[in-house]
Amino acid sequence: MKFCLLSAEPYHPDHGKIYTIQQNNTNIWAAIMGGTVYNGPLFDRGDYGLDYDYFDEFDLVMLALRQETIEVGIKVKQRSKTKVIVFLDAEVDYFTTYTPLSLKAKMVELLNMADAVAVLHDESVPFFKALTTRPVGLVGLPFPLKRVRQMCPPVQKQEEIELGSSISSFLIHNRNALINLAALSEIGMPGVVNIWEPIEMEYVRSIREYLPIQQIKFRYNNLGWDHYITQANYSLLGLHLDNRYSWGRFPIDCAAVRMPCVAPPSLYTQKILFPRLCVPHRDIEGAVALVKKLVSDADFYEEVISYAESQIELFSYEQCKMRLFNLIS
Repeated sequence: MKFCLLSAEPYHPDHGKIYTIQQNNTNIWAAIMGGTVYNGPLFDRGDYGLDYDYFDEFDLVMLALRQETIEVGIKVKQRSKTKVIVFLDAEVDYFTTYTPLSLKAKMVELLNMADAVAVLHDESVPFFKALTTRPVGLVGLPFPLKRVRQMCPPVQKQEEIELGSSISSFLIHNRNALINLAALSEIGMPGVVNIWEPIEMEYVRSIREYLPIQQIKFRYNNLGWDHYITQANYSLLGLHLDNRYSWGRFPIDCAAVRMPCVAPPSLYTQKILFPRLCVPHRDIEGAVALVKKLVSDADFYEEVISYAESQIELFSYEQCKMRLFNLIS
């Protein structure tokens, strides 16, 4: 099957080539399908020098749906003969709350033009089924487990907590960061937080004047996912009090490097991999209690890791491809 992924990810020199990078992001669909990637808005602007009938060369185009790609998806269906699957790779609130009304109407139009609609959370299926007559199903995001296990052998874990949300001066990158810092202060353990710019260190330091946060390490996001995952491997456990209904890249990162994750079941991977470690996203007391049990009870720690190991195959390349093929067949 000749496959193309259209997204709003920034331009990369590998666009238009066979994509081979295996990381925990949407582009991995192109890697496992032996396909290619283009930035949808740049394609529409003509930056690649291609017309929409170019997509006739592909058996399947996956459109990673964002505000910037809605019109692109409509044009692919109108101007080419290829099969299109809309991939809703953001949290549900992005489409219901943060997308302008005019684009919401266009989005519904696209959902009814596409050949199928793929979602990231089983609880969002009924909502999107109500918006379209097209097939809707959970497909998810394939995870490069074999590669991660090669990069991240078993190590001596350090008594520190990996926080799932980054600290950023940009709103879109700063969701749930404050509640995770508040929980960390109640837990009383050192933490690791991802940042984008030096000024964000000052933000955390100013908060520490009022919250009893112990030692905190800062890691720059611009060093890339490979660096992040190899360093996360050394943390004892993960914490991500996230309010979004979404896939949950962080819990599966944790499972892949053999560390438990405390997070809400609104993250699909969390409720599948770590059902005993699920808490509502504002339940700081519940999160603190679970973290303390993980730290003090070695048997409990090993039990939740073993369970995650038994379930992680659900996110393998083969399982995700099977769900995709079942949806479009």
